[in-house]
Amino acid sequence: MVASRRVTMIHFGTSGWRGVVGEEFTFSNVRRVVDAVAMVLTRQATGGEVVISYDTRLLSEKFAREAVAVLTHHGIHTVISDRDVPTPCLAHSVRERGAALGIMFTASHNPPEYNGVKLYTRRGTPAPHELTDAVEAEVAARWATFEDFFVPQRQLATTAALAEGYIARIEAGIDWDAIVSAGLVIAVDPLFGTAREFIDRVLLAHGVPTHVIHTTKDPYFGGYAPECVAQNLAGLRDKVREAHADLGLATDGDGDRFGVLDRRCRAIPANLIIALLTEYLLQRRRVPGAVGRTCATTRLVDRVAHGQGRQLIETPVGFSHLAPLLDSGEVGVAAEESAGLGVAPHLPERDGIYAALLVAEMVAVERRSLDELIRSLFARYGTLVSRRVQLPLKDTTPAALDRLAARTFTEFAGILVTRQERSDGLLLELADGSWVLGRLSGTEPKLRIYAEATSSRRLLAMVREARRLVTTAEEEEGHVRNR
Repeated sequence: MVASRRVTMIHFGTSGWRGVVGEEFTFSNVRRVVDAVAMVLTRQATGGEVVISYDTRLLSEKFAREAVAVLTHHGIHTVISDRDVPTPCLAHSVRERGAALGIMFTASHNPPEYNGVKLYTRRGTPAPHELTDAVEAEVAARWATFEDFFVPQRQLATTAALAEGYIARIEAGIDWDAIVSAGLVIAVDPLFGTAREFIDRVLLAHGVPTHVIHTTKDPYFGGYAPECVAQNLAGLRDKVREAHADLGLATDGDGDRFGVLDRRCRAIPANLIIALLTEYLLQRRRVPGAVGRTCATTRLVDRVAHGQGRQLIETPVGFSHLAPLLDSGEVGVAAEESAGLGVAPHLPERDGIYAALLVAEMVAVERRSLDELIRSLFARYGTLVSRRVQLPLKDTTPAALDRLAARTFTEFAGILVTRQERSDGLLLELADGSWVLGRLSGTEPKLRIYAEATSSRRLLAMVREARRLVTTAEEEEGHVRNR
């Protein structure tokens, strides 16, 4: 079965375990998960402390302190952040300290009612499936016999300022002279999340004219999901216009994803920013290694990689597949469609703050606007436009996707199919360079359809055909169940 997920009481998806607070994500379930983490660490004889942090979501800090109580009960030394910090900051801290594990309480860009847990290895990479599967299995095996009682050992708990080492890393990784000399004016929107007092702090420290909005800590994120999509950046758009800014830079709820507005207040698709930064990093920065991308990411990245004489490595969706390649140096630049970018010399993890600042550096170094850079990119590599559509997950959807994956496609939307891949949903690549992917989200109850084509008209036709196929398969599955 390609599409259906293994049914467990606690499930780690492509970016951790997430759930609605008070429903799946409860204090009791958090203690179950952290207790399972402690058991796995003890069984593996993994020495060292565990670093814990949290985002600005409702109860995140309290969940983090529950984790401290559970881990110290098991005799494990813990270090908890003195404030909410971005996820890449937690990843950097784990790596810098040589800790056994990192635990981040966040649901990233999900709506405010969600919370979640991300685990990080000693190398600062997202936990591999081997570790999260072991935690899931431990939770499931002890579900009925779990004793929800812990005695914390306060002498094993330490509080630390995790931000400074990460900020120093950011400081050292950006060409500030270029940004300052270009005279850029920048507007910043951390979307009420953990990147406040990070991206704006370093810009202001270097004398860059910076205009900031949404810098307060709001667990409801202004009433919408803290995701860097165009509809959520109205406030930043107004600020760019008001300040006559050259760029608008946004980060999501936990700071690992980015959003960009140009000086005309237009939201630039993440795939285009990824392609531009990939070329900039390879050509200008001379970042060594191959280029990695997930199967849902723009094929402009492929064209850039090949144009620069670099190998292209494709992985399933989920940055946990790319992070070890960054850590080993096999991959120098890694990207995923949902505004995730990792650069090996910086961190083996996506970092929205670093990516946003790289956009400012790129514009400053190239001395051209984003609009000019995009036109030049298309002139060299051809035009590709992409889109992601999210559909609500029905009871019949997983089986419907399995039904579609079992088919052999010779054509799609009137174009010859040249490649069919079923390792992560159903991916079809077409003879004209376009492609479509349907897969279940690993973090939300949704079916996601990704598509890319050489024109907007062609893209629309592909999305319509994909939705029609899914709807038909869902109806067929419903008929089968009702017999």
